[in-house]
Amino acid sequence: MTGKSGSYTIDESYRRNDIGFSSLGVENKYYKDGYWYKQDISGYEGLAEEACSMLLRHSGLENYVEYEACMINGRSGCRSKNFLQEGESVITFKRLYEIACGGDLMNRVYTIRDVGDRIRFVIDFVKEYVRLDCTSYLRNILSFDMLTLNTDRHFHNLALICTENGYRECPIFDNGAAFLSNYGMFPPDEELEEQILHAAAKPFSGSFEQQAIVLGTGIRLDYEAIFQEIKKIKHARLRAVMEYQLTRYRTFF
Repeated sequence: MTGKSGSYTIDESYRRNDIGFSSLGVENKYYKDGYWYKQDISGYEGLAEEACSMLLRHSGLENYVEYEACMINGRSGCRSKNFLQEGESVITFKRLYEIACGGDLMNRVYTIRDVGDRIRFVIDFVKEYVRLDCTSYLRNILSFDMLTLNTDRHFHNLALICTENGYRECPIFDNGAAFLSNYGMFPPDEELEEQILHAAAKPFSGSFEQQAIVLGTGIRLDYEAIFQEIKKIKHARLRAVMEYQLTRYRTFF
């Protein structure tokens, strides 16, 4: 995985700025021929998405979105296939709570003091409202976010798929804020290790580890295969962050 594997020119008529899940800024998104195209906002988000896809390929998990780093109308970014089938729609945890309770899920969660109780509150809410146990879904995402330092896992990119037969979990998606990809938050001239140690998590705690240890992990990584692929990454900063995090949490995965 070397990144920028394709270059695409897409007419502005395919722009879909009203559909997005990032809280970090306004994304330029396009939808064409069954693919979503997303331009980078303030760093190397597309490369981070592709790197996360590589890790997930070697994780034993199957329910995730595969991203390909590319150029879109002359700007770096990534693309991914639409994961919805005919008649399906995405409903985020944030939106689900608004419909059910008429309030903001983040505000409600932070009235609860204990991080574990916050997570269990959301699990119980989803189970009660749509009859779906999202424990394994959150277990995988929270542990994966700890590994990848995804600082933008808000309740708008935790989601379910609504079908004519009920609900199912969304695949893991929207990992562009991983690996210190946002230069605005993590300037490239500052010490890398210090930035890694001070990266803040979402949505249940500012600590990635506090979130992850509540449910543990079901992810098992093939380290040998991953480190072979990391050698191919040309972006030095991305490669350094990945190597640091993989070494740091090796016993966990």
